[in-house]
Amino acid sequence: MDKNTTWIGEQHLSIERCKIISKENSYHVKGELVGNKNNQVYGVDYQIVVDENWETRFFSIETRTGHKNNFINAHKINGLWMIDEMDRPEFNECLDIDIAITPFTNTIPINRLKLAVNATAEITVIYIDPIDGRLVPMLQQYTRLSDSRYFYKNLGTEFESEIEVDENGIVLNYPGLFKAII
Repeated sequence: MDKNTTWIGEQHLSIERCKIISKENSYHVKGELVGNKNNQVYGVDYQIVVDENWETRFFSIETRTGHKNNFINAHKINGLWMIDEMDRPEFNECLDIDIAITPFTNTIPINRLKLAVNATAEITVIYIDPIDGRLVPMLQQYTRLSDSRYFYKNLGTEFESEIEVDENGIVLNYPGLFKAII
């Protein structure tokens, strides 16, 4: 699957361009977005590599806010997460990441879990807010409602929403948050 998608962020005004490239035994994702959160303009570039089973193996995030740049680099080798050159055992059970300001990272567990209609799964993700630099383990739940609809719940914050996806698991509509335009 090679695919380009553009999303408009509705809650925090943003626009994002995302490119997914299939490579041997993996998918490589590159996203670029600009937005405004709480009157703070930001730019974020991210790269993610997932294996053929959609397990996250690598991610990097560069965030620009005002005159400040922040970088996060991470890779998982032999089940162990290294983030910014530090061993982070609190994330070792995490197969997925959730970057708060992009709908793309919902695609990762949707494609990895391959849920049947009406099936539910709980997962722990590395939740990343690149604007404030926060990384925490977060318990989430996905329920497949139909071929193209999922019910998502963040069990740590009680946030919940239905998500509409295309045939590749790419988010088309995340009501009130993101909408694909291309």
